[in-house]
Amino acid sequence: MKIEKTDQQEKVLRAMLCMTRQCWEQGMAAQCLSELGREEELSLVVYDMVRRQSSDGRLCNIENTPAVTDSAFCIPAVMDYARKTGDDACRKAAEKNIRFLREDAERAEDGTLYHMIHTKEIWADSAAYMPYALAKAGYAEEALVQMEGICRRLYDEKTGLYAHKWDEGQKDFIRADLWGIGNGWILTGLMRLYSEIPPSRARERAELLRRMRSLLDALLSHETKDHVFHDVLDRPETFTESETGAMTAYTIYKCIGEGILDKAYAGRADRICDALKGRVSDAGLVCQAAGSPDFLTPGTSVECQAHFLLMQHYRNGRRALSKTISSGRNQPET
Repeated sequence: MKIEKTDQQEKVLRAMLCMTRQCWEQGMAAQCLSELGREEELSLVVYDMVRRQSSDGRLCNIENTPAVTDSAFCIPAVMDYARKTGDDACRKAAEKNIRFLREDAERAEDGTLYHMIHTKEIWADSAAYMPYALAKAGYAEEALVQMEGICRRLYDEKTGLYAHKWDEGQKDFIRADLWGIGNGWILTGLMRLYSEIPPSRARERAELLRRMRSLLDALLSHETKDHVFHDVLDRPETFTESETGAMTAYTIYKCIGEGILDKAYAGRADRICDALKGRVSDAGLVCQAAGSPDFLTPGTSVECQAHFLLMQHYRNGRRALSKTISSGRNQPET
């Protein structure tokens, strides 16, 4: 099955690799490269993540970051690379970061990890990769505890969406905004965690799938007439933002491909994808993202570049499969 690669996608990839990256952004770029099958670039990105591992185990520690869970973004790509290549240094590096998360990282009384060192803050961002990395390393129960701890604190019953930041010490929100990207982190995190929970745990898998589908529907209810989303989903005075749409469409395409989401969602993803293609500059920058470094105003970011590429990759894969089936190839013999 041949997946189309366009000039625009190659420009978006090049731009992503040329951008300054913090640890979670490096991990997001690595995951993107891994899913796209860009093994040569992936090997270089993984090499540098391991080279920059801190003594406590956190991968890709840039300038002694205070982040607790952001290094988890790096673990899956390093782990997969180690398994594919037999690279023992990468295997040990991933295990060391997992050990930090399981044993040394600061946490609440119920075990939920704090997002930043010396704080009691729990962020939606932590749901993106930390539970997934734990499950991928074989710690499914701990992964489920982490996801539940994050979602329970941040869930907004009225909208079915999630707030961004909670302070466990104050027992109150630091940022109650229903931030689009924060909801995207939980959405993609639920999708990834589901893929790593063993089939024998049918009840837990069913709950993850229910929660993911419910969040997807809640997100889509805030899609604008231009097929994008406001930065804060329920506040139309905030700018229309690009990454939330890319995360949403990526999740739809990937889940349809894995048979866990109805194909009727594909049309929604197509409209979002087409809208976002119109936001790419001639140089390959996906514009109108919540911009790095503070993610509060329109700009660009590595993570948006990565999610745009993943969205396009799975859309193109669905198209290629559709063409293959319609042409009669790969059909069972009669």
